[in-house]
Amino acid sequence: MTDHALKPVRPSRWKLYLPLAAVVALGVGWSIFWKVAAGMTESGLDDWFAQERSLGREWTCPNRSVGGYPFRLEVRCAAPSFTGRIGAMVGAGSVGDVLVAANIYNPSLILAEVGSPLAFKAQDGSLDLSLAWTQLQASHRIRKGGLDRDSLEIDGPVLRVAGADRPVFTAKADLFEAHLRPNPDRAPAVSAMDLALRVNQLEAPALDALTGASGPLDAVLAATALQTDAARGGNLAQRLENWRAAGGEVEIREAKLAKGEARVEASGALELDMAHRLAGRVEFELTGLAPLLQRLGVPAGNVAIGGLLGGLLGGKAPAPGGARGALRLPLDLNQGHAMIGPIRLPVVLNPLY
Repeated sequence: MTDHALKPVRPSRWKLYLPLAAVVALGVGWSIFWKVAAGMTESGLDDWFAQERSLGREWTCPNRSVGGYPFRLEVRCAAPSFTGRIGAMVGAGSVGDVLVAANIYNPSLILAEVGSPLAFKAQDGSLDLSLAWTQLQASHRIRKGGLDRDSLEIDGPVLRVAGADRPVFTAKADLFEAHLRPNPDRAPAVSAMDLALRVNQLEAPALDALTGASGPLDAVLAATALQTDAARGGNLAQRLENWRAAGGEVEIREAKLAKGEARVEASGALELDMAHRLAGRVEFELTGLAPLLQRLGVPAGNVAIGGLLGGLLGGKAPAPGGARGALRLPLDLNQGHAMIGPIRLPVVLNPLY
């Protein structure tokens, strides 16, 4: 028997280090993946800035940073600001700190938090706007093929609008929320989008003065816009014109306003005519508007109003029984005029663009 045969065989140690090597490789791979995703996020943000620049707005994003490693992507801007055009106005604006985040394992859901306030001042002094809030959150969810849902929620908004040639307007509310999603029941060729809005406990002195009633206002709106794919590219006027030319229409499925005893409900459809004016028909149901109609010189009491307007204007008068009856009136917008039944209202509908 040789000495070599008597020596014990040592087990290979590389298997002992295999789990550690796998963990290190996974960590390095994940770090590379996160770095690439962070670079794509910054590139996407740069593309958005470029798009805004093409629309006449130049943004700055001070102290921009990308963080959140290892499981989140977070983009932060310290009080971003912009100069340029909003609609027909040229001016400068800013918001508080902005945080945009997404989980690395669920990049289809993007969340954003924006610090208060939003401010905008027109260069010619015609508008000085500020909007403050206690919390503003937004979300953008995408799916294969496009948008799944956009949502915006603002807690405690406070609005102030002033300007050289306008009285100061102030308003505050408990909550404002908006949601946008593709309509699930329409054919893809129609490119329909559902919009839902809600305002809770809105208070505005100007609104009290207009209606002659105090107390907060609650409002909801549910509508569907058709042919939204056409409203892409170019400035706002170009988008609206493309949408109109494609047969765009807004279907108002439900609209409700409630302020004190007053109630307004509406449904109908609106579009833009060839002169870029609103056109269409909306059916209104009115309850408890005696104070407002009295201010307009209409006899008090819904029964009297129904008898006066329901018969003359084509609406349905409420059944006898008191002040809670509802008055139903059709509003037609046609060729720049607003009509209730055969009576033309003293309202001129100007082109929107």
